[in-house]
Amino acid sequence: MKPVYLQRAQLCSALGEDLQAAATACRQGRLPQPEWFELHERNERRPYLAVAGASLDLRQRLHQLVAASSDGALDDCLLILASTTLDIVAIEARVKAGEATGNPMAPALDALAEELRQEWGFAGAFTLNTACTSAANALLYGARLVARNHYRRTLVLAFETPSEVTRQGFGVLELTSPSAAYRPFHAERDGLILGEAYASVMLTREPGPEPLAKLLGGFSACDTSSLTNTAEDGSHIDWVMRRALHSARTTTAKIALVKLHGTATAANDQAESNGMRRTFAHALPPLCVLKPYLGHTLGACGLSETLLLLESLRQGGLPGCDYTEQALLPLAAGPLSVSAGSLLLANYFGFGGNNASLVLQGTPA
Repeated sequence: MKPVYLQRAQLCSALGEDLQAAATACRQGRLPQPEWFELHERNERRPYLAVAGASLDLRQRLHQLVAASSDGALDDCLLILASTTLDIVAIEARVKAGEATGNPMAPALDALAEELRQEWGFAGAFTLNTACTSAANALLYGARLVARNHYRRTLVLAFETPSEVTRQGFGVLELTSPSAAYRPFHAERDGLILGEAYASVMLTREPGPEPLAKLLGGFSACDTSSLTNTAEDGSHIDWVMRRALHSARTTTAKIALVKLHGTATAANDQAESNGMRRTFAHALPPLCVLKPYLGHTLGACGLSETLLLLESLRQGGLPGCDYTEQALLPLAAGPLSVSAGSLLLANYFGFGGNNASLVLQGTPA
């Protein structure tokens, strides 16, 4: 795959109202404080990581991201929207107001993308909804279309909203942490914490004034061995990572750091642990997890975590983990830093066996 550049990156998350603030908080090891919601099925509370700053509706958020990403006309730019919730929050508000539910209430999958295309004049627009790999797939598809000259550039918008359907659903499936101790790969982990996020990045063939990184390659595939999970022996994850490295024309020996998916759910952590050991054997590179700092942002995590990883490393490094002795994988105990040109592998292994890996190369600030 021909490399493309990541530019004009933006992130609003539980860690801060912008990417720089989030990276600073992450680098300093400052975990966000959750709010709590009622899990109705169990009459229990569960944590949730809402975004910092002012409360805005989804369309305001998306228009802000487009405006900040634009430097003029967008008629040469493809728009890709990546999310699992899309506009479910707006539908929930209509139901709460008393509107009768039914098929007419649900807009077309591409409704938001088409609305933004018409208002901002994008050359094209579509939506990706592939569980936790939504934004990772948006980066891969957008990069390939730019690299092959189908579009001069691609704007990826990724978001996850505080939907009650999502929060209640994950809670009923017993996937969310009752303790609010988000500890991926810990022997006594008790689940994930969902998070809200809004992120964007522009993909271009040229480096521009200040690119955040280069996307060198990647791979995505769906493991059909199960309706819900990927193979716990790590075989499919291993295959996806190896294909990603091949697409970037690199090898395991050249990877300086791996950002793990790390949901802190039993099956997913076990599958990723096994996959890592299959791919890297006894030469595991430094490993990090970022979900404790953002929450699991579901369809947005392929962009929210990628941007946080790149900007934190650019600012100086990532914090260590305080439970390395209890972890399934050898997470770094001390701070992590890599040189600007180092190769990074970012993993996103999600619900339904949707698995994706990205190979990235950071650039100097």
